[in-house]
Amino acid sequence: MVGRRLLLGAPPGEIGEAALALLRQTGAMGLVLFRSNVTPQLRKQLTWLRERLGRPVVMAIDHEGGQVMRHLAGCAPWPGNYALGRVAQRDRAQAERWAEAVGWELGQELRALGIGWNLAPVLDVLGDRPNPALGGRAFGSDPEVVTRLGLAMVRGMQQAGVVPCGKHFPGLGCAPVDPHQALPRLDLSPAQLATHAQPFRAAIAAGLPTVMTTHVLVPALDGENVITFSRQVLQTYLRDALQFTGLCVSDDLQMGAVAAGGTLAERLGKTLQAGHDVALVGAKKEDWQAVLRHLSAVVEQGALPEWDLALHRIEHLMAQADVAQVLPPTQDWQPAILLAERIAQAAVRVVRDPQGRLPVPGPVRLYLPDVTPVADWVLWEPCWLDPAQMAALLGIPTAAVVMTCLDANRAMPTGDGWANRTCTTHVLLLYDALRWPGQRQVLGELAQTGQPLVVVVGQPGEVDLIPAGVTVIDAAGWRSPLLRQVGRLLRGEG
Repeated sequence: MVGRRLLLGAPPGEIGEAALALLRQTGAMGLVLFRSNVTPQLRKQLTWLRERLGRPVVMAIDHEGGQVMRHLAGCAPWPGNYALGRVAQRDRAQAERWAEAVGWELGQELRALGIGWNLAPVLDVLGDRPNPALGGRAFGSDPEVVTRLGLAMVRGMQQAGVVPCGKHFPGLGCAPVDPHQALPRLDLSPAQLATHAQPFRAAIAAGLPTVMTTHVLVPALDGENVITFSRQVLQTYLRDALQFTGLCVSDDLQMGAVAAGGTLAERLGKTLQAGHDVALVGAKKEDWQAVLRHLSAVVEQGALPEWDLALHRIEHLMAQADVAQVLPPTQDWQPAILLAERIAQAAVRVVRDPQGRLPVPGPVRLYLPDVTPVADWVLWEPCWLDPAQMAALLGIPTAAVVMTCLDANRAMPTGDGWANRTCTTHVLLLYDALRWPGQRQVLGELAQTGQPLVVVVGQPGEVDLIPAGVTVIDAAGWRSPLLRQVGRLLRGEG
C-alpha cells in the first residue's frame, strides 16, 4: 500500500511488460509518460496495461504547449504560454478566451491517448531575469495576467475531462538556477512572496484539484528546509493559509536540486513526511525493493501524517483521471491548427526597427541555431533540423544558411566569416541566449560587423541582450506558427 503514494516515470520505450512489472512491483498510483513512450500504438498499449493490471492507474504527462510537448502527432503546434501572455498585453480578454480554448484542446489531445492527468499549467510569475528552467513556459511577469490566463487554461482542461495541475508552487519565476541541476534560493520579501502566490491562491480558490511543488529554498517560508521537505510550507502555508484541499505532488525527486537530501528512499520519506500526497520519481532505474522497505518502516513508525487522508485524495484523483475508456482520435485538427495560427499572428511583433531594416531585401544570410545538443529534452518540429525547411517556412530568399552553436566552447562557423559583402542583411534566430553562451557570442560578433542585422528572439528577457540600433522581432516562442508569422514580418506582410 505504501507504493500507492508514488507517481513513477514510465520505463523508456513502448508501454509494455516493463511498465506492467514496475506497477506490480511498486503498487504505484500511476506513471508519468515521456517522449519515448508516446508511440502510435499508445492508446492500445494503455488499454492493454489497464486490463493486465486489473486496478485503476493514472497516466500523467507534461503537455503544456510550446516548448514542453512530449508528442506532436495528432496535436496542434501550440505557440505556448509566453505567446498567450504577449497577446494579453494588447487584448487581455481575447487572450483569456484563447487560453481556455487551448486548455480544452490540450485536454482533448490527451484524452484521445488515454491520458487523464496533465501536469500543467505553469503558474509561475517571471522575475526581472527569467528563470532558466522556465523561459517561454510561463505566461509572463504580470501576476494578474498569469492568474487570469492560468485560470482560463485550468477551466479548459477540466471541461475536456482532464485533471490539471498548477505548478511550480510556491513560484519558480525568479529563481537564478534550474532545479534540474542545482537548488535555487529565493530571498523574497513578504510582498514578493504574495506576488508569486497570487496565481496559486486564485486557482485554489477556484477549485484547482492538484498542485505540484518545486525544489527551492525560500527563507521567508522556511529558513532551513527545501520546500519539498518542508512541512511548515506545505501544512502552514499551502494547506492552512491558502486553504488548499486538493492533491499535492512533488516535482521529480531525481533532480539535482534535492540530490543532497540523502538516498532516494530518504528523499521519498522526507517528501511524504512534509505533507505531499504523492511523490514523483523520474524514469532512472532504482532499487525499488530497498525503497519500499524504507518507506514501510517509516509508515510503521507512524512518521507519515494524514496517511488515510492522502489515500483518500489519491482515490479521488484516480476516479477523475483514470481514463479507462479513451476517446476516439480526433479526425479534424483544423480548428486547433487555426487557433494556433491566430495566437501566433497576435503574439509575434516587431520590438524595434530603428533603421528601417524591414522588410528585408533578399537574399539574406540566415543564421540558425544547431539545436541537436538539446534534442533529447525539447521535441523539435522538423524545420529546426532541416535548414531548407526553415528557410521555406520563413519564406525569404537566402544567399546562405549558417548553423550557429549553443556552446561557446565549440568552434564558430567558418568559411567567408560574418561579413559577407554579397548579402544585404543578416537574419539571426537566437535560441535561449540567456542560457547558452554560444548564442550570445554569435550575436556579439554579428553586431560588430556593422552590417544590417535583424535578430529574432523567442524567450523572455532576450530582447535586453540585443544592442541598441539592431532590429528585433520577438517570436514569443519557437513553434512553426510563430515562425511563419516571423516570416511575414520579414517580408513586410505582417
